[in-house]
Amino acid sequence: MSLGLSHDATEHALHSHQYCKKPSEPGARRELYPRCERTGAEWGESWVTASFDGNRLVELRRWERYADDARAVERWNELIQARSKTSAPSDEALQSLRDKGLLEAGTRAVKAFRGDDAVVIGVYLLTPSPPEQASVLEKISYVK
Repeated sequence: MSLGLSHDATEHALHSHQYCKKPSEPGARRELYPRCERTGAEWGESWVTASFDGNRLVELRRWERYADDARAVERWNELIQARSKTSAPSDEALQSLRDKGLLEAGTRAVKAFRGDDAVVIGVYLLTPSPPEQASVLEKISYVK
């Protein structure tokens, strides 16, 4: 997914990845997209938060929670491998996250990738902590 989408386009794009919008106020700054109802078991649970400036998507976070730490580490490595197929991890992108104070609390490990323009994708392995209790986070942000 790319940043800059409208609320409606974001909802449509996330729905194609089986995330369904939780009802919120029209034009809300932050929207929550839990997994859509579906059959089959998963190793963990995941959800997406989308942040908007007006009607423009400015940040997307996909959170994943696992009860088994080994599975969380395995999943983090899978995400790094998948991202590395289209872009190499970037020390410069990682430094941008650090400089802007965008590293997440509880970060155990992070790899950063440069996207288009001023976009940085961070893939985080986290120590689960409130409120999300997430183990893995993939965050797409503008870093200006």
